[in-house]
Amino acid sequence: MSVVWMVVATVLLVAAASKAADRSGSVVALAGYGVPGRLATPAWVALILAEAALAAGIGAGLEPAASAAGVLLGCFMAVQLAALAGGGAGAPCGCFGGRSRLSRASAARTGLLAAACATLPLLGSGPALEPGVTAAVAACVVVLAAGRRPGAPAGALDVAGEGPPLGSLVGLAPDGEGISLVLFTSAGCSLCKRVGAAAERLGARVVRYDEEADAGAWAGANVPGAPYAVALDPFGLVLAKGTVNDGAQLRSVLAAARARVRAAAEVERPGASTSRRAFLARAAAGVAGAGLAAGMVRPGEAEAYHFCGHIYTTDGCPHPTGLPRIDRRGLPLRALDGRQVDDLGRLIDALGQPISEDGLRLTDLEGRPLPAAPRSAVCAAVGRDYRIQVSTDGAWYRCCGGRVRKLVDCCSPAELRINGDESLKGYCYRNRKVFCVMYYQSSVPC
Repeated sequence: MSVVWMVVATVLLVAAASKAADRSGSVVALAGYGVPGRLATPAWVALILAEAALAAGIGAGLEPAASAAGVLLGCFMAVQLAALAGGGAGAPCGCFGGRSRLSRASAARTGLLAAACATLPLLGSGPALEPGVTAAVAACVVVLAAGRRPGAPAGALDVAGEGPPLGSLVGLAPDGEGISLVLFTSAGCSLCKRVGAAAERLGARVVRYDEEADAGAWAGANVPGAPYAVALDPFGLVLAKGTVNDGAQLRSVLAAARARVRAAAEVERPGASTSRRAFLARAAAGVAGAGLAAGMVRPGEAEAYHFCGHIYTTDGCPHPTGLPRIDRRGLPLRALDGRQVDDLGRLIDALGQPISEDGLRLTDLEGRPLPAAPRSAVCAAVGRDYRIQVSTDGAWYRCCGGRVRKLVDCCSPAELRINGDESLKGYCYRNRKVFCVMYYQSSVPC
């Protein structure tokens, strides 16, 4: 029966590695269960250590490890069942990173694994491996997993209307030699630290702008949130830009910038001027565009007009109250304060009944309570209204207002577009395309 022991150990180790590979998604999922935002990261670390340690113990055939794993997984199942009872089906469950979803199947899977762990001692002795060896293997797997993000897009997220226009001058900080990489970061942002460390290894000049200390540069460049990267040519022209969550996506910004430089060199007429004046002349139209874009977003404007600090355009999913804010289950929330709304855009109480701003039941002219309306997941409602197949897929993370904000893609294999804008194409899984975008405001600090 050593094979059964090893299978259970492998499942636990895969769960630990999946969490390590998707830190942001796992932490946001934990916060969605009610874990306080400041405790979500420590809880994430504790879960990884516990699962990896138990996997090592079970792999070595230790009966106490099997019993402890059964208890831990039983607790996980109870938490999932409680979340399902509260209507949490479809929310990130965090079982295998941020992509796994909460469902009756996930709870049943956890329960079966808990039962398997509890019965391992009854099946006979486990593998006769040294605990030190299995612990070393578990540690290596988790460390290697932490260094990669499986399934993440390799390119940066460049949304139309966000960031400075390509070819424009935004008054940042080029050095006159080679391509400069400008990083927009926020204090305490773990994603920013990860991207910043990767930037130092790229061999390009790196300039950083902090959200608070350099608020003017942020506003002038139309930056939607941190971490955000902009590549500049030697004279300050914008060559590439986008939201980046890891080193691979940061390298894509630099690669796109270098490709544009090569393309420009190939079409340059023989003997044409390559002076700074020539560069500035070619950028004249872009300068005007940059001024208009910078004027669109004014510091202090109402949150209801912003998508993570930037005015969103028509690539946001249709939503009962406008801005496509959702809860962890994908259901609509009012962007201004995160209160629940139904499909008609009315505030609702815990029972789904429509209420007024002060919490009183809405009534008709004769004082009779108005009937409740459905409350549908935003992506599912989009699929129903446009008669297309949809799926909630990829996610991007930004530091916005001191909290981690998750941008969620509503994807479809359909060619139909809300506005014909294909700038988000390629960020879904299984060759689906982004139809529209939503966001979830977590309680995790950044």
